Amino acid sequence: MEFPQIDEVEELAQALDESTLSSTDLSTSTGGRELKWWKLFKELNPFVHTSKGNSWWRKSSKRCNILVCDVCEEQICSVWLRCTYWGQIFCKRHTSDGTPQCCSCSRFKIGDMKYITLNDGRKLCPDCRNTAVLDPKDCKPLLDEVHRFFKGLNMKIRYYIPILLVDQKEMIGNDDKSSLGLTVYEKSKLDSVTYVSRSIQKGENIEVVKEVEHLVPGRKVKAMLLLYGFPKLALGATLAHEMMHAWMQIQGYRGLALNIAEGICEVMAHKWLEWQSFTGDDFMNGASETAQFLRNLKEFLKDGIEKSYSEAYGHGFREAKWAVERYGLRYTLDHIAQTRKLPE
Repeated sequence: MEFPQIDEVEELAQALDESTLSSTDLSTSTGGRELKWWKLFKELNPFVHTSKGNSWWRKSSKRCNILVCDVCEEQICSVWLRCTYWGQIFCKRHTSDGTPQCCSCSRFKIGDMKYITLNDGRKLCPDCRNTAVLDPKDCKPLLDEVHRFFKGLNMKIRYYIPILLVDQKEMIGNDDKSSLGLTVYEKSKLDSVTYVSRSIQKGENIEVVKEVEHLVPGRKVKAMLLLYGFPKLALGATLAHEMMHAWMQIQGYRGLALNIAEGICEVMAHKWLEWQSFTGDDFMNGASETAQFLRNLKEFLKDGIEKSYSEAYGHGFREAKWAVERYGLRYTLDHIAQTRKLPE
């Protein structure tokens, strides 16, 4: 990797600060010459592997006299990191010293910004909190929207599936790892789920009321679990991913390799985020800071799918996306159903 020189850092920081990062403004003029976004964010290339294994971090150990940490506002003279997508520059120590970091957009707390603490310890920045799904009542409109998205692709799901919001502890207990979503099939031994029925904000903390849902045995899809507290955009992408798992289960897709199953589901999550560009709520299309943040968050989430280093989710997505773009979604799904493989 090439590490930026000091003048390049200043120029890049100014470009990031002045730009809207919108999909319609893909370049900015700085210093009398044009800087293309693909040059500004060349480290996001999924085929350029980094030792961190994470596509949006860059590291430099160059000693400097002008860099200032965005988090502690102290001069940086040692190892520093930059979250290139949001433009944050900070001391490496903040990744392990307990500095609050948003569980959705990954930004660190800056200054006196009020971060919200969810009941399971996750942190949420004010921008993500504005559209966070914390209650089942918040999830109902989102569910209707995802159903409309599938119907538009002639993949309407005529099957009742309980959608349950859960906290991180419940998700880990049912999935053995911290997932954003989980589809429970008929062969699962899970017969009940403790879900979030209501949330209450007290100061900077979110407390929840939980209830137990008993799952009906013998159904092809017994339930769908979603990690509560994420913004509508992030949770919608997760719901689209899990809904694709449910659709394939109902349609009789069996015995798929993990990278094929997860890859095509990530394609649906990515398509849903793209779909938001055309059918998103009006507050995404305005000129306010909230609207701009939501547009940036959408691109950030898409970028996370595109640049994932996971073999199943990342590589699987890129292979499935290639097939869908070349042959179309319907042909690709029919080919998977017949051969359990992606078309070549």
